[in-house]
Amino acid sequence: MEKLTIRDIARMAGVSTTAVSFVLNGRAGVSEATRQRVQAIINETGFTPNIHTRRLNLKRSFTVHVVLRQYDFSLFNLFAMDVLTGIFRESKSLGYSVIFTSVENEAECSELMDAIHGKEADGVIFIQVFHEKVVQLLQAEQFPFLCVDCHVPRDGTVPLLEVDYYDAAYRAVRYLAQKGHRDIGFLISDRHAQFHRQTDAGFDDALRDSCVPCRPQWLQRVIHNIPQPATNAMEKMLSGPSRPTAVFCASDTYAANAIRYVTKLGLRAPEDISFIGLDDLVISEYTRPAITTMGVDKVRMGRLAMETLYRMMNGQPFEPIQLMSTTLIERDSVRTIPGGT
Repeated sequence: MEKLTIRDIARMAGVSTTAVSFVLNGRAGVSEATRQRVQAIINETGFTPNIHTRRLNLKRSFTVHVVLRQYDFSLFNLFAMDVLTGIFRESKSLGYSVIFTSVENEAECSELMDAIHGKEADGVIFIQVFHEKVVQLLQAEQFPFLCVDCHVPRDGTVPLLEVDYYDAAYRAVRYLAQKGHRDIGFLISDRHAQFHRQTDAGFDDALRDSCVPCRPQWLQRVIHNIPQPATNAMEKMLSGPSRPTAVFCASDTYAANAIRYVTKLGLRAPEDISFIGLDDLVISEYTRPAITTMGVDKVRMGRLAMETLYRMMNGQPFEPIQLMSTTLIERDSVRTIPGGT
């Protein structure tokens, strides 16, 4: 069967080829009824436009660059991998390709800007990495970009999509308090200052609203430039004369390592110490006990990132700051203390 063209779709829908092009590229300029009629024919026929023709006609590359830290190219960062899955799925549905890059030195920054100046990219998504110089260059050229889970100002000057970490920490600690826990510790991330401020504030406010005292001995920062950082922080937390009955961990990996450490000490989770994590990484299902956590729909986050960038690339309105909510996922790592509120 001969491959369909935009002209064929236009003839079948009774519209101009320009109208079909507008529908394919998500642009305004056609009525909703026309858009639905054209889209129905596209779906029915399985029509996909020739990418090279689209590039020539629209002067676009139909490519987005995703910027990661270098170690995130491995499976080490499970959070980033799930976000990437969402970006891939949405970009495919929108007819875009994805290229990975990093901006950890001047040469890599120059390569990215060369790709942009050479029309080899239509937009950029930064995941958990922020390079101020590159962002300033992109802003100066009014080039579409979006930061995902990055340490950037929350004043709307930099387009941002991130998790509502304050709310996640607040609800996690309130959950522990509602389970009867009044001795609550916190494994704090040193990932970046903004994340630290948000989770700290959520933790503190939840303690206050639950009438639970704050014990500085049980607030331990996980420092990543030392061996076994979460284990080291947990060791410090348990070095005093008393121990918490529950610990909020700023990531599921912290929770998994903390559980492993207390088990080696002969303590039981959750009977002796309960744990709640943040992220809902795949490992949280397979630890023993399985980790109760504040789950983030990371694949949806990736799809939303690509959808937002697509709107930016097509001059459509978008929200400059978007916060992803979390969902409490109850598993087996938190026990109820009898008599708790």
